[in-house]
Amino acid sequence: MKKFAVVLVSCLVLGIVSAWAVYSQAAENSDLKQEVTDSKNGVTGLEQKTGSDDTPANRLVQSAISGLQLEGGISGGYFYASNPGEDASDSKFLLSNFLVQLSSKDQNLPVGFVGAFGETSTPSLLSTPENNTDFDIEYGSLNLKPITGLSLEVGLLQPNAGFENSYTYNNKNIILGALASQQPYNAYGARLGYDVSDFHLCAGYYKDRLDRDEYNDNGSTPGDSWEIGISGPVLNNQLSIYHYHIEDKRSLTGAVVERTIKNLYLAVNVDYWNWDAGMKDFYGSKSAIGGAFYVAPSFGHFSIPLRLEYIDQGKSRIYIDNVDAKHIYTATISPTYTFCEHAYIRVESAYVHADHGFADKNGNSKDHRICLAAEVGYLF
Repeated sequence: MKKFAVVLVSCLVLGIVSAWAVYSQAAENSDLKQEVTDSKNGVTGLEQKTGSDDTPANRLVQSAISGLQLEGGISGGYFYASNPGEDASDSKFLLSNFLVQLSSKDQNLPVGFVGAFGETSTPSLLSTPENNTDFDIEYGSLNLKPITGLSLEVGLLQPNAGFENSYTYNNKNIILGALASQQPYNAYGARLGYDVSDFHLCAGYYKDRLDRDEYNDNGSTPGDSWEIGISGPVLNNQLSIYHYHIEDKRSLTGAVVERTIKNLYLAVNVDYWNWDAGMKDFYGSKSAIGGAFYVAPSFGHFSIPLRLEYIDQGKSRIYIDNVDAKHIYTATISPTYTFCEHAYIRVESAYVHADHGFADKNGNSKDHRICLAAEVGYLF
């Protein structure tokens, strides 16, 4: 009987313990389910507070962002120029370009815009390396298209004159050429454009220049300026003809011809500068003419751009302010490796000759200059 009582008590105890365990597990599961339910309710409440992606406000923001286009580039490296003159540095590390451009994506809209801020410090073959720390608006304009083929740009505009670009990550060579050193920079004004067949015609008028020291010939501030131009395909070549006049100063007439033959890129730029009547007597020679030849063979990711230039400036002092530097010769080679369409690395060597066109650090006259550069760039 005692054994039976012991067994019965043991069974009761075991049953109670098992029931308690089952109850505890059920209670824990119930609590867990309640926590999950509470979390879901919390997320739902948060979504209700913040609004879904399909709200009118979000649709408006997404529509505005999708209509914008962001572009630009950044480059930097080491630059060296021999015979820099007295009190001038012959070498520096430069942030050669920094530019962020924002524009309207749909070019078919009747009103569009483009604007960019940044800086460019790339020297020309005729100048020395100097850092530009003035980050500012480089260009910006509203573009109106009242009818098909007709456009009006108003604001701070880039010129149509010349082959090389002020923002030099767009160029085949690192350092600006001698010919490009005198081509116009950005200016405030308006430009009318018209497309007829495959050709684009333009005419612009400008009041003020972005670089206030540009064309301060003979120490006087330049007046208003205007330009006309036409560009389009001719016999499988891309042709551009331009005329840029700076009142009371000088005028530029030039042409660019470009062509690509398989993996070989070719271009020629010819410029003719002519002093206005009031400047001819001071400078002793009324004009200067020059040309630049560009050839760039490419082999996959590797290319070898070459630039050759010749300028006959007589005694005009348009390119180099020295009456003895009547003729200027340059040769530039710029081996380039492109990692992808957005990134590159390149090195450059250039030789410049002009009689008494340069001076060493002691002020002694020199006939030549050697320029070296190494640059890394990223475009976006």
